[in-house]
Amino acid sequence: MALGVYFRDSNGAMSLATNGVDTSNPITTIHDGKDGDTNAIVLYLRNDNATKWYSNILILPLDLIDANPYGDVGYVETGWGVKLNKGGSEPTDAEWADIDWGSHIHMDNVGSGVAGDAATYYPFWYLISCPPNTNAQNKSDIVLNVTYTENAV
Repeated sequence: MALGVYFRDSNGAMSLATNGVDTSNPITTIHDGKDGDTNAIVLYLRNDNATKWYSNILILPLDLIDANPYGDVGYVETGWGVKLNKGGSEPTDAEWADIDWGSHIHMDNVGSGVAGDAATYYPFWYLISCPPNTNAQNKSDIVLNVTYTENAV
């Protein structure tokens, strides 16, 4: 398999959102479309193959429909926006304010040439903003693009 993105489900168990192949369990957030709001959730990267390790990991939010220049991840154009931050602690409001909408993050290596790490969940934070006066909808055009170099142990 490959490097996967995970989240905690409603029962507190880790659930695979995608591994680049299976995207049947998307990350879901619920927003107040009347007033607009922002949600932050912690997500995780995890290797599911101990014979592989991963380097040069980059996570970039993308809008699949309107990517020029940022579409729904850049905030300025539509009021929708995405920010990412690596680490286990949720950023403060001041730290979130210092992060640009639609920017990518670089994650640490998952495993090494000595051993593939198939046990650790590497956390990062995902913040998404919904503009006010938004009609009810299932928005499925915002995705996280994860690129990496896959290496053999």
